[in-house]
Amino acid sequence: MSGLFAPEGLLGRALSRFTELLTLSCLWLLCSIPLLTMGASMTALYTMTLRMVRKEEGKIAGGFLQAFRANLKASTWIHLLLSLLGVFLGLYWMAVGILPGAVKPFFRGASLLFWVLWLMEVTFVYAVQARFDNTIWNIMKNAWLMAAGNLPFFLLILLITGLPVWIFFLNIGLFAASAGMDLPVAGHVRMAEQLFVPPLLPAVYTGSAGGMSGAENET
Repeated sequence: MSGLFAPEGLLGRALSRFTELLTLSCLWLLCSIPLLTMGASMTALYTMTLRMVRKEEGKIAGGFLQAFRANLKASTWIHLLLSLLGVFLGLYWMAVGILPGAVKPFFRGASLLFWVLWLMEVTFVYAVQARFDNTIWNIMKNAWLMAAGNLPFFLLILLITGLPVWIFFLNIGLFAASAGMDLPVAGHVRMAEQLFVPPLLPAVYTGSAGGMSGAENET
């Protein structure tokens, strides 16, 4: 029984992991409060969760802040581009609503298709940014190609990572949503790690899949 409560026991390891996840979730929330930095915060969260999955995490807070600073510029540009595109798609969706009934179904279907393409990018881009070191264009291109080449994984990951959003809109609270943010991200990372293995990558994806000491190079 004493082994159960020891630091290396089952309960001790579970509590330690829970504390690490809670710390990451709080850091993600704090660094996302300036909405402009949410992209860098997401990338740092994926970086640390990926290291935890591979048992390379080290110091949680220090590692998160280091990843946040390292990815601040690129992730902020990605976040801005995707946010502007999301606003445009939202306006397009509302504009379709005022069209005559005869043409509305066509443009509504096109709008849904654009939203799916946008979600494919958003779902993978921060995980790819956390794993690889490349230009913004190649990061975004390879994230979309990864989603397009692995549609079942994309749908499952979209379902898992959407849970905190549903929690928030169910009025359970912002803290509850943020506290649970790292759990679906951990599931996302575990599946994304399988996609970084060459046999599961799309044939046109040219990223490196070696070990991660930081970010990896890709083309």
